[in-house]
Amino acid sequence: MLAAKDIHKAAISLETKELFFLAGILGSDRLLGVEDPFLGYLSDEIAAEWEQVKQGLLDKGYLTLGESEHELTMVPEVFARVAITGFAERACWVRYEDASESFEGYLHITNEKVVEVAREGEADSLYILNELGNVQQASALLVERMKWREESLSDLPALLLSRRKFNDLYEKSETMDLEELSNELSQSTGDIEASWALAKCLKDRACEGELQLSIWSEEGWDSQGAAFIVGQKMNWLIRMSLRDEEDWLVATPATKKQFHDMLLLWLEQPPETDERG
Repeated sequence: MLAAKDIHKAAISLETKELFFLAGILGSDRLLGVEDPFLGYLSDEIAAEWEQVKQGLLDKGYLTLGESEHELTMVPEVFARVAITGFAERACWVRYEDASESFEGYLHITNEKVVEVAREGEADSLYILNELGNVQQASALLVERMKWREESLSDLPALLLSRRKFNDLYEKSETMDLEELSNELSQSTGDIEASWALAKCLKDRACEGELQLSIWSEEGWDSQGAAFIVGQKMNWLIRMSLRDEEDWLVATPATKKQFHDMLLLWLEQPPETDERG
């Protein structure tokens, strides 16, 4: 039997096996970004592991025993965050990096709560589950973390080019000089001025990152992606197809507000979607 007891936890730290067992207790088998730690285990081996994991969760205070040893009580914060992680029908993989910080993790999204799941430092098997507030609060926090400039040159056009070509130039941008990089971009886009601005942003980037929004359906996860580059004076939002057979990319100058509005639109759920936990 599983119930919930009111004990406050600001941050929830779970080993991979603990996260899998708790999600399994709730009935979820689709944890994005978390590899199954029991792949290849026999049923009796899994049962033995469960006893060890259960004791660890009891020691942390995330589970407590009820009137009998078979009645487990899960604290509400753990219950809510694991439930959202395991059942939310929208998720967003986020990666960004600047001179002082790098981050990679998932946002699991409902209308009322957004739960961030990320590895703790260099530990491959330890995850931290944080609640970021509602969609509006999580979006604003994410934009601030990514250090977007308030303004960006708005009179430059969007640039359309090959995704493969852009990725190649991006990888080589640190070793190419500005003029060479700009010329390569303008040959692909046909726009000299905007290509120079994008090349300068690539050379002087203060932060860069990627996002991949995934929506759950009966067929599985359906995803769309975007990336961004924050330079010293402007920002570029980069949208692309994730399909192998499609080779296009659109780079658009964008303000901080424009990026925030796009992110908010991405993360918002239809009002009829129920929140779990």
